[in-house]
Amino acid sequence: MRGVFRIAAVTAIGLLALVSCSFTAGSSTDTVGTKELEKQVDDALTKQVGQSPATVDCPQGLKAEKGAQTRCTLTADDGTRFGLTVTTKRVNSDSKVDFDIKVDDKPL
Repeated sequence: MRGVFRIAAVTAIGLLALVSCSFTAGSSTDTVGTKELEKQVDDALTKQVGQSPATVDCPQGLKAEKGAQTRCTLTADDGTRFGLTVTTKRVNSDSKVDFDIKVDDKPL
């Protein structure tokens, strides 16, 4: 069962090319913190693929401004790692951040 996420991730890369999500940024920082970002990316990918990755690591937060980007790493249960880019699509007046996730075509 350990290779299931890897196989699903590789098979679903086309489907995961753009996953849209949203959450609220901290009002005092105008940045989505790393822990919240990792959770939201994990949740979005789990919803799309049907299985949670072993880990999602986002070393930097995501600025709450349109076009802002940050890089994260997804690790599958078998240790295969994929890079991914999170991009802010828009920030609503209530600090709700809509973002896209694009998983790299090839593992790291």
